[in-house]
Amino acid sequence: MSTTTMNRPRATSGVGRLVRRLEHERRRWSRAESPVVATEQAWRAGVAEGLRLAQIAIRKGV
Repeated sequence: MSTTTMNRPRATSGVGRLVRRLEHERRRWSRAESPVVATEQAWRAGVAEGLRLAQIAIRKGV
């Protein structure tokens, strides 16, 4: 095995970074900075839930 092959990051490291990024974005979307109307609150909750489901799918390798 050559040194360049051995020094390459594993493919799964990118998945971990993506999952962490999704978690960061989910937390940002799930909290509101100011009081919001009910429709915006529901929309934000939907975005946060979609990000959570994306994380689960990525972890499972779907």
